[in-house]
Amino acid sequence: MQETTLDQVTALCKAQGRAGAIFASFDGWRLPKSYGKTADEYRAARKAIALADRSHFGRLRITGADGLDLLNRLSTNRLIGMRPGEGASTVLTTNQGRIIDLLLVINRGDGLLVLTSPQTPARVAEWIDLYTFGEDIAVADVTEETALLSLIGPGAGELLGPEASALGLYGTAQVSLQGLQVPIIRTDAQGIAGYDLLTPASRAEEVWEALLQAGAAPVGENALEMLRVEQGVPRYGRELGEDFNPLEAGLTSSISFDKGCYIGQEVVLRLNTYKKVQRHLKGIVLEEGRPAPGARLEVDGKDVGFLTSVVESPLLGRTLALGYVRAAHAPAGQDIGVRSGEHLAPGKVLDLPVGRV
Repeated sequence: MQETTLDQVTALCKAQGRAGAIFASFDGWRLPKSYGKTADEYRAARKAIALADRSHFGRLRITGADGLDLLNRLSTNRLIGMRPGEGASTVLTTNQGRIIDLLLVINRGDGLLVLTSPQTPARVAEWIDLYTFGEDIAVADVTEETALLSLIGPGAGELLGPEASALGLYGTAQVSLQGLQVPIIRTDAQGIAGYDLLTPASRAEEVWEALLQAGAAPVGENALEMLRVEQGVPRYGRELGEDFNPLEAGLTSSISFDKGCYIGQEVVLRLNTYKKVQRHLKGIVLEEGRPAPGARLEVDGKDVGFLTSVVESPLLGRTLALGYVRAAHAPAGQDIGVRSGEHLAPGKVLDLPVGRV
């Protein structure tokens, strides 16, 4: 009997299968969890060049004279004045200052490219539409007609050429691959050097094969998750969403505190000005066991937070988690217990990204 799945697939599914991918379900998508050797994939991203498929992340094309101004008025960061070829991360927040999504906005000259989380392109488009009152703006979801590949690691810039190596964070350029001019964006999406490549879905396999032939090693979601947690990069559905505000999630680099009004600004500014943030996203290293996300955190028998993501960290050689910790117990070095049923495992709070301890 042929296996059936309701998961969406990317344009690279067949090419990944040929490369030895072992697939699993992530955020409603069928993606490689590994290519058989997660440790080697992790090492390639840390020490050489890894190639990942990020096509499941949402992509919106925004055109019209008022697009940048409207996004500036809806989100936390200052976008006005962003020139073609430049980008910025910004957060869409609700009226209560809660996170709708963390976005990457790129000015492409002829319009904007907005990268969203895998689960949120429709939600983001609907939110923009809700606050559109006669502005010259059009929003199109181009996720299915494009593919997004990511080169990760210290050798990624050299592989792509001098145009890539010269880019600052969120800068853009074009490189030639397989006779195709491919837009690239310096995103550092896993918290380490990384470039996203945007291609038509119909050409994705050609670009993928060219990058493999150039020396990149395919990497699956298991290794990427290890990197993400070690670097403290929040993920929608785990550390991001309407249960959290951007200050709790540590997204201060995506917030301008002196720009004009935006949806949710009053709440975010009040929390920052009066130091009212009640909890913080932190790293937690455990001496034993591997608790599940959602496990409660305790200090002196009191509930002080919960885990959101858990991995085995190659960098630390121990179990490492991300979690939200009450502000009074969030300083690095704080001893903390992780509750799994009747068992309380010892842990310690770490600043992010983590180093060797």
